[in-house]
Amino acid sequence: MIKIWGWDKKPRTMLRYIKIGDIFCFKFDDHTYCFGRIMAKVIFHIAEIFDYTSDQPIITEKDIRNVKRLIAIPLDTYSLFDRKTEGAWRIIGHQENYTPEHVEDIWFSWGIGSGCRKSNIFDHTVSISEEEWNALPSLSPSGDYCVKRKIADRLKL
Repeated sequence: MIKIWGWDKKPRTMLRYIKIGDIFCFKFDDHTYCFGRIMAKVIFHIAEIFDYTSDQPIITEKDIRNVKRLIAIPLDTYSLFDRKTEGAWRIIGHQENYTPEHVEDIWFSWGIGSGCRKSNIFDHTVSISEEEWNALPSLSPSGDYCVKRKIADRLKL
């Protein structure tokens, strides 16, 4: 079951209350809102950004069931949702008993030199070469600017 309570109900969500399955919305530019969902917590919250946008901060359960994952990205949830120091981000709903699907190929790199590692969203970690480390996205939290840049790169905006 997905509950959507909207943009105006919770202007701020404290870090300790952010949960897997939370649906969020953020202002991409003056005319566009983007949406996503918290998928996991590995050191940071890992989120998926949907391929759905709107000119209003509104998404329906039907929309969520039909979206595709545009990107998966570690978020700086403290700055975005709790402290609200960058961008306009809000938790606007929650999907009960959410389990991420089609995540087998989602890995993030971390470490340096002979300590290069990759972790997936289930916190399974393995050693990797520096070449593979360079090819994977970094397991470091992204703020408003980085998320928007990655969306723009993906959509070729």
